[in-house]
Amino acid sequence: MMERLPYLIIFLVVFLTALASVDAKVKSVFVFGDSQFDPGNNQYVKNCKLRANFKPYGSSFFHYPTGRFTNGRTVADFIAQYLGIKLQKPYQEVYRLLAKDSRMPFPSNGLNFASAGSGFLPDTNEKAVRWSILIA
Repeated sequence: MMERLPYLIIFLVVFLTALASVDAKVKSVFVFGDSQFDPGNNQYVKNCKLRANFKPYGSSFFHYPTGRFTNGRTVADFIAQYLGIKLQKPYQEVYRLLAKDSRMPFPSNGLNFASAGSGFLPDTNEKAVRWSILIA
């Protein structure tokens, strides 16, 4: 991971600089990723062993466990704040809320589909529970 960190920083700097120079009004963000972007989707997945819904996760910014694999915000949270939009909710949370109340409005600021332990390769976290994204 540490060897990829400089590339991530360069990407973010270029992305945010380009965004600021274009004067674009971004209204929503859709996030896909692994534990570095996970806002707590795994805490809604039954039998998932990769969870962060206990202390110290979330303690420095939210002051309670959020399911994020940090003690505060993720990279996606910082980008959303920079863009001036609300933080994206976990897809699994929104899916359950919409299933209970179909009159609830869909989040206009985007969704976060990231899940800790996710990957493209078949051997990524073979012992973790696998789940597919259900799009209603």
